Amino acid sequence: MNPETSEPRSTGVVLLPGHEQHETGRHPENAARIDAVIEHLEGGPDRERLTVLEARRADEQDIARVHTPAHIELVHDHAVAGPVWIDGDTVVSRGTYEVTMRAAGAAMVAVDAVCGPGETADGDGPDSLFALIRPPGHHATTDRAMGFCMFNHAAVAARYAQQVLGIERVAILDWDVHHGNGTQDIFESDPSVLFVSLHQWPLYPGSGWLDEVGSGEGRGFTVNLPMPPGSGSFEHADALDRVVLPIMDEFDPGLVIVSAGQDGYVADPLSSQELTVAGYNEMAAKTAAFAAARGIGLVAVHEGGYNPETLPTLDHSILAGFAGFSSVLLDPWARDTVSGAGGAAHEGWAERREQIEESQRTFWPGAFRS
Repeated sequence: MNPETSEPRSTGVVLLPGHEQHETGRHPENAARIDAVIEHLEGGPDRERLTVLEARRADEQDIARVHTPAHIELVHDHAVAGPVWIDGDTVVSRGTYEVTMRAAGAAMVAVDAVCGPGETADGDGPDSLFALIRPPGHHATTDRAMGFCMFNHAAVAARYAQQVLGIERVAILDWDVHHGNGTQDIFESDPSVLFVSLHQWPLYPGSGWLDEVGSGEGRGFTVNLPMPPGSGSFEHADALDRVVLPIMDEFDPGLVIVSAGQDGYVADPLSSQELTVAGYNEMAAKTAAFAAARGIGLVAVHEGGYNPETLPTLDHSILAGFAGFSSVLLDPWARDTVSGAGGAAHEGWAERREQIEESQRTFWPGAFRS
């Protein structure tokens, strides 16, 4: 399903001043990524359309809602000793601990602003907010930093919404090209959080096959959509319409959080997917329409996206999709196959979608009624 609304929607960003203090050198996850996005937005014609807020520092108790005390202490100690490589992918510098604490706080600021009136200066919060933060977070498990990630910002925001603001059910939609294994780990047995991930498979971190559906009381509340390599905008829109939004509709959340990674873009160096600028705009618009039709808040937290030349346009297209204003969607990198017209990858998606639907039908029968 694809709920639509003709009502105007407001959006904006939460900024993270000082994010460059998480120093990573020539690592793919570096300060230039977010700096380029902010420069693009500040110099663009839509700056006045956006609510602009700034991060606050999360407390250790905020992080401890989803991470073990030992993990929090480990990240802190690595930062004190930094620069240190936690693993082959993940570097910690002396500024990392404070930056990632404020990145988690930025996600919480966004939740505060969209979950009711009176949280912003004008007394009426925006419909959606995009936290432009780094480092990313969705690979961080309860007790492990990995894949560029220290703390899981989307998970911190979800638990904050539940335990502080009293929102009963939260849906987390992860469209980063890499599976959000950390978010899945944190909420695997929790039926109050629906975790949905669209990701290239196979790809790092190697998890996220369609039979991973949660455990215990949370069985059925993990929904993995492993997308074949070469999947583009057509396949992702089809996945939203045929699987994701129907399941989210049946779940009936009080808040939607998007782990927004743009590394599935056709010109991103870390994947083999073929999403376009228009594809990200469409995913954002569909998600915003879903939230608007239910009168609930929408928060996006920045995850991946590693081409600093293209990321600014991609993030702008997401904000345009959230609010319904126009954006330049011309895409010099797009190829004919992105439209979904033929090709082995697209044939593979039809079979894969049927497999996903079959794996989820038991848990969400109302989502797949003919």
